[in-house]
Amino acid sequence: MLAMLTEMKLVPHSHFGMPGSIQKYTLVYTVVLGLILTAFFDLSRIAALGIIFYLIMDIALHWRVLRYLREEVKASIWVPSMAIVMDLLALGGFVWVKLNSDPFVIGVAVATMIVIAVAAQVFLKSSARREAVENESDEAPTHRH
Repeated sequence: MLAMLTEMKLVPHSHFGMPGSIQKYTLVYTVVLGLILTAFFDLSRIAALGIIFYLIMDIALHWRVLRYLREEVKASIWVPSMAIVMDLLALGGFVWVKLNSDPFVIGVAVATMIVIAVAAQVFLKSSARREAVENESDEAPTHRH
């Protein structure tokens, strides 16, 4: 998925002098991220971060289907709505338990989401990305909302 987003110019890309395809770079990035996480967190904290990020990503995905793609993909309104409600219940319960047992994980998750959101906004507004998108050939149709 990271390779696809990189090809769509939605995430920054640097190969740091490594030969090979985008898939190889993303594999290296994943391994480095895994090493950094294991250096600072135990497995239960890494799993907790994964649960929080996954549920928030799932909520965002279902919200996007409801808000922008419902007619296009012919989705009934109740399926993504119920998925959002169930995700919120699971996330709320998990966050409640973690706040009582290990609030550091929640702080790291919130701080990381803020950093990611700010970095995404900076990158998406950057002139380098605009130039890359403008220079891209029109081989594939684009889908924008």
